[in-house]
Amino acid sequence: MAKDISITDLQVEVKKNGIFLKIHSDKPIPENTVTGWFSDNGWFYATIMNAYIDTNLIERIKYSAPVQNIIVHNSAESVQISLAVPIIETHEFLWPGNPRELLVSLRFPLESLKPVFADAKPIGKPNVNLESELNYSRIRNAALLIGVSLSVAGVVASDGQEALGWELPTGLGLLIVTYIYDRYIRIDK
Repeated sequence: MAKDISITDLQVEVKKNGIFLKIHSDKPIPENTVTGWFSDNGWFYATIMNAYIDTNLIERIKYSAPVQNIIVHNSAESVQISLAVPIIETHEFLWPGNPRELLVSLRFPLESLKPVFADAKPIGKPNVNLESELNYSRIRNAALLIGVSLSVAGVVASDGQEALGWELPTGLGLLIVTYIYDRYIRIDK
């Protein structure tokens, strides 16, 4: 098999949740020619079939911790790019719009990101206290239910009588007060 694809550049970007390895080539890299795996010895290997790389390119590659080393190896049918990195949980190969650029995404395990999440600051204002919101909702619903119940009981009790009982005005008053408070007075809604 002829080695048609020349790897022209490698770039390493370290993120908080993993590492991006950008592989640039002179021709498109077909999806079915790329494979990768993480070994127990702390190395991630990416192999591209039908490709080669100038091994002097490694001297120009800049990388920072947690990447400890990068080694490339040309064989008769492929090129292998090896990165000494911390434990990788998953990896995937992406072609972000440019067929001559392959992006290898290496993600750290979730457990290693706990310090990052602990240092993260919330964006915007904090959420409303959900417990007090739930309590207010229960009280409002209870007041509405009692107001409707008293109003209906007052209408039923006054059927055929000339005087109104206490239930109808109390029920209507409770409904009106609940509505006014909920609509106009309550500040923290």
